[in-house]
Amino acid sequence: MFRFFTIFFSMFMILMGCQSPSDGDKLQGTVVNIVDGDTFDVNIRGVGDERVRPIMVDAPEICHQHDPPECEPEPFGEEATEFAVDVLLGETVYLEPDVSERDPYDRLLFYVYVEEDQMFQEMLLEEGLAEVVVFEPDVRYREEFYEVQEEAQEQEKGMWSL
Repeated sequence: MFRFFTIFFSMFMILMGCQSPSDGDKLQGTVVNIVDGDTFDVNIRGVGDERVRPIMVDAPEICHQHDPPECEPEPFGEEATEFAVDVLLGETVYLEPDVSERDPYDRLLFYVYVEEDQMFQEMLLEEGLAEVVVFEPDVRYREEFYEVQEEAQEQEKGMWSL
């Protein structure tokens, strides 16, 4: 419960202008660990380490240590994970909320910007390393994401090359 109030208070303070990341409506943090192509840990300023799930994208799965030995990674899962490592690990990110705060796995949900105007979700989609998934009510960039995905499909990039 304390963590919820800490996050809520931090978001409130940012929105009220008491903390000044480059863009007033975004949290700022540093990516400290990559789990896979669409899950990573961010040290959020004023909050601490949190697991983050980028909104509206689903990257192919990889196998983790806790998975059964017969686990097989999905095609392009390793590439999506490597892409996340290359683009995000150790970098400052800007986190824009939508409606939902967390997913069923307790991961924070955000639109993730590598630079203030370059969204990680769009980068994954451009490379064909993720597909659009829509979970209402978090749909702010639905049309834009589908356009990026369609272009990757037309160019047969990444997972669309199979």
